[in-house]
Amino acid sequence: MAGPSKEIGMLESEEYYIEEYYINGTNDSHNGSMGYPELPEYLTFNDDSIREIILYSLMFFLGACGNIPVFVALIRNRHRKSRVNLMIMHLAIADLIVTFIMIPLEIVWRFTVQWVAGNVACKILLYLRAFGHYLSSSVLVCIILDRYFTILHPLKVNDAQRRGKIMLGLAWATSILSSIPQVSYLPISISHCFRF
Repeated sequence: MAGPSKEIGMLESEEYYIEEYYINGTNDSHNGSMGYPELPEYLTFNDDSIREIILYSLMFFLGACGNIPVFVALIRNRHRKSRVNLMIMHLAIADLIVTFIMIPLEIVWRFTVQWVAGNVACKILLYLRAFGHYLSSSVLVCIILDRYFTILHPLKVNDAQRRGKIMLGLAWATSILSSIPQVSYLPISISHCFRF
């Protein structure tokens, strides 16, 4: 079965040349010439990069304008202790993590088309990038389950408060644990940070 091993060999070869390009930069043993090897299309600044920068910038603007007022309003009205407000606040926090970590990371990546921050920063930012998405999805599931139990058992108000807090705690815990594979893969090669 030459198919899978050939594909793995091509990926390893591609990672080697990307690392050689950014670490050594001068000796291309692939074709015996001095200079830089040819990079794949997704690792160059092109028209697609410009479109992606514009779209991510628009998403950043809309996400910030939508989530910051919600978060501020919920902080100001903390004296109102309702399950819905608590869950919406956690959803706003998750969306702000996506807005202020993941989207700027994508914009900078599309603009610079290289990773210069090092291995530790790569692992931390990949972790936070995955964490924001997991947390946002998990909090949405908590809201759905809360609405489901509210309709199913409308008179169990005291139980609902405790259940809501437990669900949110589990959402945070599963998001933290689900994001660990982003940093546990050792070592992360330079080209892995290129493929956000």
